[in-house]
Amino acid sequence: MFFKKIKNKQFDYLPRFYNPAEDEDLKRKQRLRFSVNSKVKRKNKSPFMLLLFVILIIYFIIRLSNM
Repeated sequence: MFFKKIKNKQFDYLPRFYNPAEDEDLKRKQRLRFSVNSKVKRKNKSPFMLLLFVILIIYFIIRLSNM
């Protein structure tokens, strides 16, 4: 009488339907380890290149400090 009556929550849910043909395709792709959303993998930089880069920087710092 003095309070508002509580209503049930309503959801906008669109159900996804089962498609057996698509399910078989997904299982086959998973078995072959093929994914549609595969990202391009970056190559890991070798520690040798990083070491070479650091050595070059140190060399230039020493060379410029002697001028």
